[in-house]
Amino acid sequence: MPVTERLDRFWQWFISPLPQGYEITGKYLFFSADRERLVKIARNEIESHGFHKAKINIRLIGKNTEYVLVLYYKDDSRRQELAERNAREYGVKYRYWKSDEATLKGQYSKGFLSRLPEKERGYFTQEKVLVEIKDEKGNLISRKTHPKKQAK
Repeated sequence: MPVTERLDRFWQWFISPLPQGYEITGKYLFFSADRERLVKIARNEIESHGFHKAKINIRLIGKNTEYVLVLYYKDDSRRQELAERNAREYGVKYRYWKSDEATLKGQYSKGFLSRLPEKERGYFTQEKVLVEIKDEKGNLISRKTHPKKQAK
């Protein structure tokens, strides 16, 4: 079955037509200056290896020279499998697992943050909340992070 693709302002999304059957709690991260290579990886992981959702940034931010493939999953149990497949087939930078909790706390690598303009650096490092959008049956449609409002 073909992977569904859609665009928003920042991301190209890849979604499996098959039921997910697990709750996403984080993601595996791949980096490359070759965006098309990441697109092929996303499609392959969803079509052939049982992943259900991924995204790739549409534009580079600040002085960053690499795109990121975010491959969502329930846990870090597939980190070694992905490392081996990357070494054998993909040949891009692979940064293993990052939990949603780390993202919500604004935890990003110093290298990534150092290449951002200060205004955008502040956005990435501030604490966030996770907002989930569900359909009338309670099925998850979308998950997005938004800056956490500071108490006054």
